[in-house]
Amino acid sequence: MKMFFDSAISRVCWSLMLAVGLIATSSCAKPAETEQTKMDQPAAAPLDADQAATASGTAPEAKSSQPAPSREELAKLAEAATTGSGIARYTAIDDLGERAAESDMIVPDLIENLDDSDPQVVWRSVRALGDYGEEAVAAASNLRELLSKGDPILQYHAAVTLGKIGDRSEATVDALVEAVGSSDGRVSRAAIDAMKTLKPGPQKTVPALKKALQSKDRMVAVHALEAIVEVGAPAVPLINEMLKDPATMYLAVTAAEEIGPGAAGTVPQLVELLSTTKHSHLQIQLLLALGRIGPASKSAVPQIVDLLEHSQDSTVPVAAAFALGSIGGTEADAPLRAAVAKDNQFLSMVAAWSLAKLHPGDAELKQQAIDKLNAGVKSGDPARQAAAEKGLKLLELPAAAPVQ
Repeated sequence: MKMFFDSAISRVCWSLMLAVGLIATSSCAKPAETEQTKMDQPAAAPLDADQAATASGTAPEAKSSQPAPSREELAKLAEAATTGSGIARYTAIDDLGERAAESDMIVPDLIENLDDSDPQVVWRSVRALGDYGEEAVAAASNLRELLSKGDPILQYHAAVTLGKIGDRSEATVDALVEAVGSSDGRVSRAAIDAMKTLKPGPQKTVPALKKALQSKDRMVAVHALEAIVEVGAPAVPLINEMLKDPATMYLAVTAAEEIGPGAAGTVPQLVELLSTTKHSHLQIQLLLALGRIGPASKSAVPQIVDLLEHSQDSTVPVAAAFALGSIGGTEADAPLRAAVAKDNQFLSMVAAWSLAKLHPGDAELKQQAIDKLNAGVKSGDPARQAAAEKGLKLLELPAAAPVQ
């Protein structure tokens, strides 16, 4: 659990914190780029560009354009793909997918290949069908059958292709929900991505994601987190349930932050957790979430004010100051003014920014924020610089040139 928790901290720090506000914590370690690459590679059966992108959650690159093949050329390829043998047959199947033309002639042949005894013929044909998109929707029932079999390579490719062909039938969605719970992380991630593409609605998506969060594969949990964020406000009951489980509470807080104001229904649980946890990383993420939710988090202000005096982790008071400025209200005015006078320059800068946000018509407070943010840009501290530049943008002001 600790390894996953640390990984979640790293991901949130670098992917989310700097993106949403003025927080950049020195306790965050940049995630290793090689780890996800390693996690997303199947044990067998190579991934093409589209499928590798689907497995990692990124957009596929456009395929290189080829001259449109004639029906005669396609007929020869189709014959090789259905009656050939060995590498020549595999190549023909791949070529049919790359060309993705004359679906009325080719798709039936590829579907016929799904009953072949050669696993490579089957998964290559599944992959090629995905290249035909909705023109291959007739393959849905065959793909669901492959998804139910015990071969994770076939299951993986079947899940990817079901997402590509756009079949939104109840049978397909139910098959993908079942696949989300696969013990093979590659299959589970592919099924989650297919559901994100098909968007069957929260009634089907939320139970599947709940299942995915129990996976021992941390990348499956991250995929589930991203899907929960896409569901948005309808996922609030699931997030509240996750907040009660130590194994998923950090992911739940992260999801609430990403959803923002739509996660207002999580505020009571977030406030309760903020009052009980002593873990500084979790405190920081809770503060970010409450700040991102905004004015609906006002019930948390008294506890957030107390954290301005947190002495064990210097980033916690900075996150608290950011949250107070984002939530609004005058209750935090005096504590923020006191924080501006602190020796912690990061805290002083963010507190000044928050006061300017709380009092948009006060020219003196605005100038104070500008001065401190410009000093942060010139500080030479990458964390302060990034936060200061973001703060100036949020105040709709130009950043001063950093020190070279």
